Amino acid sequence: MKRFFTQDTILVGLVAGLGAELLFCLLLAAGLLVAGQWPPTPNQIRWFGGMFIPLLLILRAYAKPKRYIAVTKTLATILFVTFVAFMFYLLSSHTLTLTPQP
Repeated sequence: MKRFFTQDTILVGLVAGLGAELLFCLLLAAGLLVAGQWPPTPNQIRWFGGMFIPLLLILRAYAKPKRYIAVTKTLATILFVTFVAFMFYLLSSHTLTLTPQP
């Protein structure tokens, strides 16, 4: 398994990036379920934005010391696409608004 993550391929970037986001979301959902807060309130939906933290750490780990170009580009693309999709969801569900609240 360790040899898989030492390759410089797009598949490694997809597995590492999407896997980190999915694992974070599953752990947060399990925590909310155990706490009796499922389904989450609109205020708690924003907590799922923390899924970008492990992705950024993995991106840094592949970009800086290892210099895997294909994995780094894949992780950056995943970060951009999922961040835009998450912001679109927050804006369309009115969880996040751009107008000032009185």
